[in-house]
Amino acid sequence: MTNYAHLETTMLTILDRNDRESARDYAYRVIRYNILELFLAPGTSVSEKSLCDQLLISRTPVREALLDLSRQRLVDIIPQRGTTVSLIDPKMVEEGHFLRALVEVEVVRQVCRLIDDKAFHQLESNVMMQEYHAGHNALDEFIHLDNEFHRLLFKICDREATYGIVADFQAHFDRERKLSLQFVSIADLVKDHKAVLEGIRESDGEKAAANMQRHLDHVLIDQKLLISRFPQYFAS
Repeated sequence: MTNYAHLETTMLTILDRNDRESARDYAYRVIRYNILELFLAPGTSVSEKSLCDQLLISRTPVREALLDLSRQRLVDIIPQRGTTVSLIDPKMVEEGHFLRALVEVEVVRQVCRLIDDKAFHQLESNVMMQEYHAGHNALDEFIHLDNEFHRLLFKICDREATYGIVADFQAHFDRERKLSLQFVSIADLVKDHKAVLEGIRESDGEKAAANMQRHLDHVLIDQKLLISRFPQYFAS
């Protein structure tokens, strides 16, 4: 049963609009970003007018963006009641983790066969920056670099479209991961990335794959702990 918290639309974190980006795509990207970063918390009521005022665009593209987000199960549009940010669905979290592990473990095997020196240097530099920001407890910077590390792996083996599909599907997983980082050692996650990188350096696909599986499993902490700490954010 869905049990929404009584929260009202908050101020969005506004992103710059890209050149030639349509109003609908811009609204979708900004609202989705705010949902995944928990600036729009699960259970928050969303006002179309407030979104329009903050994004400085008309109501039609905002409504279309919300329809797109509803198809991803990130918002619930309830006739005559309005729109609410969807609660985190534990089953969708599990399925997002399953898909990501299934795909990304194979991706690192391919990376071991295809990577060149330039791409390896990009990964290595990324992990060095992760370590720096982890040492300064800069969570937002670490998350950005973490996401970029995984995106680079898909790019190296020319699987960027696959990355987009996985990223779209794992939205519930991403929101739970954002919550879980309050209880997980960032330094341990950097160590995980170093272990994956070591397998790639050695061109050892099985070692890199095993280390990637271990890393993805580390991201998921005891879901019961999160539900007990943030019951208002989860669907029952």
